[in-house]
Amino acid sequence: MDFMNMSFAGLLSMLALGSAIGNTAQPKQQEAQVTTYTLPSIAGQWQLALEKKDPNQPNCQERYHFGREQVFRGQSGKEFTYGKYLFSDTGNGLPALAIQTEYDNNEADCSGNQIDQRGDILLAYVKKEGNTMYWCSDAEGKKCEMKLNRVLP
Repeated sequence: MDFMNMSFAGLLSMLALGSAIGNTAQPKQQEAQVTTYTLPSIAGQWQLALEKKDPNQPNCQERYHFGREQVFRGQSGKEFTYGKYLFSDTGNGLPALAIQTEYDNNEADCSGNQIDQRGDILLAYVKKEGNTMYWCSDAEGKKCEMKLNRVLP
């Protein structure tokens, strides 16, 4: 190959395709690997609508994040928790949500409570209406004590 007769753009193109200067072999074909992952409908970040707050934390927010591979993160005031979650259709009524807390920094939450929740499992039925999610204690969605609003998809 005559180096002097090659343009700069041609040289960059050859190098980008995996060729070396002086190599006349065919460039290697690159294959892109694409994987997909289906997230549950509750995936993303949610904020709990708080009725009572700790007066020492007047601007307190309680947020929950449901991510990939069933990873859950929660933050309420100074409290930070994370763990695993399972969101599944029950076949009879509303879908169920189970959250197991693996870590809790044992700080005060927005209500002023300081409880170490490591190892605790929360079970709730989930009723969704657009960007609002209710955590209910019954499969029919008649006893829903917690209301969360979507913050991020």
